[in-house]
Amino acid sequence: MPINTLDASAPPLPVPTVPRGKKIDETKLKKASEDFEALFLNQLLQSMRRTVLKSKFLEDAPGKEVYQSLFDREISKKMAQKGALGVGKTIYRNVLEHEKARMARPANGLQMPESGTLNGSGGKP
Repeated sequence: MPINTLDASAPPLPVPTVPRGKKIDETKLKKASEDFEALFLNQLLQSMRRTVLKSKFLEDAPGKEVYQSLFDREISKKMAQKGALGVGKTIYRNVLEHEKARMARPANGLQMPESGTLNGSGGKP
């Protein structure tokens, strides 16, 4: 089957949900956000390194790529811990805001006010 066709008979993927009473562990969220930023920075460093022209002056040593990738990984971890780009902090803040909004919602979804109008609409549709 070609990749670009959708199978209408396939069941939809389940949407992950957090149980209503369960809160997100903020330390795990902070670690996950930091790890994501480190992964992003590592990919960025690898992409930038591929664009640099190689010099014939220095020969490639055996295993240089391995040491270079380990160095890039450690540099990206340290940069993420310092919040170099702020991607991790942004993810952390947005997930917390989303979680607070989710916890504030009523269990049975959104409800219309008794009057039948939405607040601030002045009765106009």
